[in-house]
Amino acid sequence: MAIIWSLFIPGLGQLYLHRIVTAFFVIIWVVVFFYQSRGLEAISLLFLGDIEKATSLINPEWLLFFPSLYGFSVYDSYINTVENNKLFDKEQRAFFKKNYQSPFFKVLKGQKVN
Repeated sequence: MAIIWSLFIPGLGQLYLHRIVTAFFVIIWVVVFFYQSRGLEAISLLFLGDIEKATSLINPEWLLFFPSLYGFSVYDSYINTVENNKLFDKEQRAFFKKNYQSPFFKVLKGQKVN
């Protein structure tokens, strides 16, 4: 789910994972890149059908930052989701072992238990 949110808008996946500082950082850079590349103006002109003005308006140097920003956001969301899931499994295993498993339970390695 975090990856899907990051694909919509970079930074939302981090927000979904409660990584507020990283989400704030990424979202601020998205706003800066959109402003400097004049991407929203170009998209508006593109929808109005003025393709020539849209391509002349856009600043390609700033627009080229978007693939790396999207790549970072999606990769970071994926890696942190996997790590959160591993941590959750470890904590859940310890909780169940402490609260529900008999202290006399022994796992006999290599032997079948009937």
